[in-house]
Amino acid sequence: EEEKPKPIEEEKPKPVEQEQPKPVEEEKPKPVQEEKREPMEEEKPKP
Repeated sequence: EEEKPKPIEEEKPKPVEQEQPKPVEEEKPKPVQEEKREPMEEEKPKP
């Protein structure tokens, strides 16, 4: 019983989730919102 505690569970804990955590979200955090927020506010500071 002490020879095989949990060798199968320790071998594959979560390799699929660790391989793809969130590469798509990290590539596009919010470049469109940040680009259209600085020039619009700086263009009209006091209309």
